[in-house]
Amino acid sequence: MKYELHCHTYHSRGQKITWEAPMKPEEIFSILKKKGFSGVALTDHDTIKCWPEARKAARKHGMLFIPGVEVTSSSGHMLALGINEHVKSGMSVDETVDAVHSQGGIVVAPHPFDLRSEGIGEEFRKCDAGEVFNSLNLSRFENMISRRHVEKAGIPAVGGSDAHFPLMLGRTVNHINAETMDGVFSEIMKNRVRIDGSYTPIPVVVDWARERMRLSYEDIVKYVDRTYSPAKAKFAKFMLRKFVNSDSFAWDALGYFSIGTSVVYSAFVNASRKF
Repeated sequence: MKYELHCHTYHSRGQKITWEAPMKPEEIFSILKKKGFSGVALTDHDTIKCWPEARKAARKHGMLFIPGVEVTSSSGHMLALGINEHVKSGMSVDETVDAVHSQGGIVVAPHPFDLRSEGIGEEFRKCDAGEVFNSLNLSRFENMISRRHVEKAGIPAVGGSDAHFPLMLGRTVNHINAETMDGVFSEIMKNRVRIDGSYTPIPVVVDWARERMRLSYEDIVKYVDRTYSPAKAKFAKFMLRKFVNSDSFAWDALGYFSIGTSVVYSAFVNASRKF
């Protein structure tokens, strides 16, 4: 059976760019049902506001809903799955793990070695499982390093699409022979998950960025006016308008260039990392 264990709804919000994702739970369940998925864990950033909508959508589509949240610990992001109430952000990795376990849930270390340093790095060993493939780790190196470390540590492995946009959903599939949440967790803990991962195409990433900025437009403008010099703010708002209102291939080309740069940077940063 196919499971999506890492995705976000419109309740996930950022700081500089307010909107992280435009999707409602109903849309997520509908899309994944058509793709043949049996269940999904919704893992918004530091909020469980999507749960009531998710439970309703899960019943409608006959799918398993795994209550989750992507908690921001003091060391980085952690996925809390199978919980029944909110898990406070800002705690240490150990405190976060204890809080999740006290609710009968499990903890996954998502993108532990991502370039943005949003993962928890070497502290992934304190979690129940590690994410060895993340569809948004576009430089590839982060996934390679995560897999090497998780396998060497001997802890269970899972994958995640980290979907924030409709065309990102189901990019990474967790094949798990279970129909209930307890069964899913049991198979994960026994390290019996088959992962089929694929990377999110650059044009999809560009479209996602454009939609985020369109939805967050007024907040971005306020931030720019508040923090940038007049000349810099004028240029930034000009570029923002151009990007939001354009579907030119030039933006895709810029995306490819950015990813290429990140690949080189990732190789440099991780050249001395011990495998």
